Amino acid sequence: MDEVTVTTQASLEAPDETADVSRQKIFETEDTIMVQSRVAGGITTGWHHNGDRHVYGYVVEGHAMLEYGPAGGDSVNLDVGDYVYVPPHTIRRIVNPITEDWVIVISFVGSGPPAVSVDGPQSEAE
Repeated sequence: MDEVTVTTQASLEAPDETADVSRQKIFETEDTIMVQSRVAGGITTGWHHNGDRHVYGYVVEGHAMLEYGPAGGDSVNLDVGDYVYVPPHTIRRIVNPITEDWVIVISFVGSGPPAVSVDGPQSEAE
């Protein structure tokens, strides 16, 4: 992008949907992808990481919990107005325990795929 660009909510393309998350691309450059992600109420996403990408997010709607760490034993709560940073290769999943959708705007910075599905985090013994 070589000039000021505006993407409105109405101009977002149809979402890229998986079984657990709806993603709409907002902007993309050589090393950054910005998306709006929506996790439906009551959903727990699959385990994943973002390869070599740094992840920066801002919660727009709802409440969710991010599970990560050895055997998925660590967690943080994410509410409207919260910002989150996730380092590269951090295996995690999102748990949306309420009935309303959880919406977050995410920037993936770096190179490689923006999402890599995995079986889950390993325990400390592994």
